[in-house]
Amino acid sequence: MNQPWNPCHQTRLRLIDAGSDEGGSNTSDPATREPGAGDIDWKAKFEAERAHSREWEKRAKDNKAAADELQQLKESQMSEQQKAEARTMKLQKELDQLKAEKQASAWRSQVMTETGLPANLVIGSTLEEMQANAKAINEYVAEKSKTGDGGYRLSDPSRQPHTAPTDLQQFAASVFSGN
Repeated sequence: MNQPWNPCHQTRLRLIDAGSDEGGSNTSDPATREPGAGDIDWKAKFEAERAHSREWEKRAKDNKAAADELQQLKESQMSEQQKAEARTMKLQKELDQLKAEKQASAWRSQVMTETGLPANLVIGSTLEEMQANAKAINEYVAEKSKTGDGGYRLSDPSRQPHTAPTDLQQFAASVFSGN
């Protein structure tokens, strides 16, 4: 009968941490351990990676400084007319953006008054898109309220249901009514 937990059979067991020639290796003794096997200096690895990261960070900052210098050099070589043109183009772009935002806001308020939807539901970049979106939302809401699928409103909440009570409901009513 083979019983490995029996003390007389313990010599036949191969244990991973046993230091025998046939099975596992005993790596708990630093004198017998192979150099480099499991000896990882994590702190040194961390410091090396940190130094590498700092080096690339320094390079990126140097590149940014060089790009800024180049931009300043280009600007200093520009004539006053070129500088004014660049400034005018930048301001024109900002003005166009503000006009577009104002127009979209006016369209949104127009669609709000036409359909009765809140402003956050009206989306689109043109008046036609906003109107189509509002129309689609209103159609969806009208269909849901007509079919009753999404209806959380009751016409008369005080009314009782029109279905006949089940046996369980009749039993519960008789138990709790006290009659």
